[in-house]
Amino acid sequence: MKLTNIFIYTIGFITLIACETNERKNNLIGIWESYETQHTKVVLIFYKDSVITEYLGGGMHTNSRWSIDDKKIYLKNVRLKDTILKDELNYEYQLNKTKDSLFVKVENGNQDDYSKMRRVEKNPFDELN
Repeated sequence: MKLTNIFIYTIGFITLIACETNERKNNLIGIWESYETQHTKVVLIFYKDSVITEYLGGGMHTNSRWSIDDKKIYLKNVRLKDTILKDELNYEYQLNKTKDSLFVKVENGNQDDYSKMRRVEKNPFDELN
């Protein structure tokens, strides 16, 4: 009986954590555009299992797998075409209550390695190309 209860609680706990992680991911899925002025515009496009980062007027595109917890976004195998630029890149993040503004900062990065972003309907670089 004890073993059955432990098993049920363990499955329940794992399910709760998985649902919480999926909700965090779902909150970010879509297109985010930076709007501060300390660096050039950056666009993050979050999909279920991958994220595309565009910058330099849309001329640079990286692709990576991603995961998330309550404080960080984890990018794995950041690729430019067929070349892996970084095995891992982590961002500290904060999402506002209305889930339409996002603050991301490169973990252990320089003071200016951050972006304030807003959710947008279209990729602004698509209009330039």
